[in-house]
Amino acid sequence: MAYQKLQAGKAWSVNTSDNTDIPDTGTAGPTGTTTSGSATQLIDSNATFLTSGVHLNMIIVNTTDNTQAVVIGIEDDNTLTVSANIFAASGKAYEIYGGNQEGAVLYIGTAGNLKVTTVAGDEVTFQGINTGAFFPVQVKKVWATGTSASNIIALW
Repeated sequence: MAYQKLQAGKAWSVNTSDNTDIPDTGTAGPTGTTTSGSATQLIDSNATFLTSGVHLNMIIVNTTDNTQAVVIGIEDDNTLTVSANIFAASGKAYEIYGGNQEGAVLYIGTAGNLKVTTVAGDEVTFQGINTGAFFPVQVKKVWATGTSASNIIALW
């Protein structure tokens, strides 16, 4: 009997998000720490966003609290406008990635329900995924709302 063998070469701990897809971690942008707090902006007086290749629709991960947003405006070298309020205080560490990836399979570390968007754009909730299960569906987004499973790893 034939079986599918998973041969992933890359892995990333998923941040569930109602705002963004799983980022393309292969296209990394700048990293840093916010120097000022703002509800709708990432402000880092030490950054060089314009000259370091940041562009619209890149995904920003607040690594302090594992939230994500999309770059919706580039104001200057030190300020980005973001799609969600994830930088309201200063001192938040961040990483910027190059937009959306083409789809990943998932490893589920802790059992629960899993709401995803597939690469074809279908939103679906899978009930009762077991701990330690591989989820062999090409996924571009893992929703925070509707997902109770945790310790999820994206594999490419």
